Amino acid sequence: MLNYKSWKDYLPQAHIWLETLKVEQSKGLSAEAWNLVGVKAQGDDLILNSSLLDEALKSKVQGEIKTHQWSLAEKTLRLVIEGKKFLLVAQSSVKTTTPQLSRQLGMDAAAHLSKSKHKDIHIPELTDLTALDVLEGFLFSMDDGGPFKSKSTFETPKKVSIVSADADELHRKLELVKALSFTRWLQEAPSNFLNSEQFATIATDLFHKSKAEVVVLGRKDMEKLGMGLFLSVAHGTDVDPKLVCIKIPGVDTKKTVALVGKGVTFDAGGINIKPSAGLEEMKYDMSGAAAVFGSALYFNAVKPPVNVICALGAVENMLGPRATRPGDVVKSYSGKTVEILNTDAEGRLVLADVLSYVIDKHDPDLILDIATLTGAVIFGLGHAGAGFVAKEQKTADYLNHITAKVGEPMWQLPFWPELESEITSTLADLKNIPSPSVKAGPIMGGYFLRDFVKDAKCQWAHLDVAGTAWSCGATGFPKVGGSAYGVRSMIGAVEMFEG
Repeated sequence: MLNYKSWKDYLPQAHIWLETLKVEQSKGLSAEAWNLVGVKAQGDDLILNSSLLDEALKSKVQGEIKTHQWSLAEKTLRLVIEGKKFLLVAQSSVKTTTPQLSRQLGMDAAAHLSKSKHKDIHIPELTDLTALDVLEGFLFSMDDGGPFKSKSTFETPKKVSIVSADADELHRKLELVKALSFTRWLQEAPSNFLNSEQFATIATDLFHKSKAEVVVLGRKDMEKLGMGLFLSVAHGTDVDPKLVCIKIPGVDTKKTVALVGKGVTFDAGGINIKPSAGLEEMKYDMSGAAAVFGSALYFNAVKPPVNVICALGAVENMLGPRATRPGDVVKSYSGKTVEILNTDAEGRLVLADVLSYVIDKHDPDLILDIATLTGAVIFGLGHAGAGFVAKEQKTADYLNHITAKVGEPMWQLPFWPELESEITSTLADLKNIPSPSVKAGPIMGGYFLRDFVKDAKCQWAHLDVAGTAWSCGATGFPKVGGSAYGVRSMIGAVEMFEG
């Protein structure tokens, strides 16, 4: 185990910096920081995208571009003109949402300045892009990546400024970036540091002085409640499984949105053990819970319009003398029995009991669960977007609206009626995987979960983020490691919810 006194000892320097960061607002060019300029192609011409450049200054910048023979393929160019510094960054030519394109510009600027001693930046208004989203991309990418190294030489910017921004919107954006940064840290932390018990400790430490109500259930509590599905995953480990439920009161206390995350802190596959290739990355199988945790942090700082329930099921899926065997039958919190045909289809077992618990205890109007549920979703959608299923088309339409607003690409998968019977077991009520000939992994995982929410009055959708939570290929997301995918969508689902 790591030798530490507190989990706070391993927070990234960048996260600590974000906690104290104050973004200044300035109308004109900065005399000290790098003045950001987006550059895009229009035919054979390069268009300079910045509200701070008048025609005379644009002409001088264009002259410097010709002198340096710079092209968009080179990504960035630094110039000093009339004593002021300019950072030219090529805008992405990929056709996608405005938030994604804006974040990508900020991320590319951060990637360039991370190698520079002077990292201060000034963000202008930009045509067809959003300055606050550019700021988000820049701040989120200021990640030292070294909290578990013996030494960190990372230096954060001393000053970040933006031309103009509504004070409330700027506050919300900074809290979002903190939530994203924390989510990514959770995703990338090693499993011998972040296990289910640590998840509970961090939640208790962070929320105990707030208005949030935190409930933590351990193995004995779950045994009393009859959470057989959740516990079946925990049979192979001595680490105590935890269900962490965080309730944050909203402005309208009559409506509730619940966010549920899969938190498998390491997934060895159980008895159906995974192959060794890429096994070290199975620490990220808790990315759904990390995104729910990040959302809770945001709403603890920014009061939500409705009540928010953030529930995460944290557990290790390991091998041991008491590990669940393929063919075992277990009883769920809802009373339904499940034949476990594959112990590596464990996330749906955890989520099923957590979903039933949240519906039973909190009666939400909308419930979203998020999980790195199936590798199969990657074959359909790659790493550029998540897949989702919904109980009602109304909810699916709502998610499609959110993804366009926040820039988290996702695609609705169909509940083909021909597949519904494939989760029925001849030995128990349900089985956790269909027969090998059925395939359709993401849909079948969704069908299994739907069985535990179909009789509830609430709306429900399930997000499969196995391809986007880690090394996401979408524009406006980190290409390596944790992406914090899902935080924006869940926050949006709460903030835009009308019932």
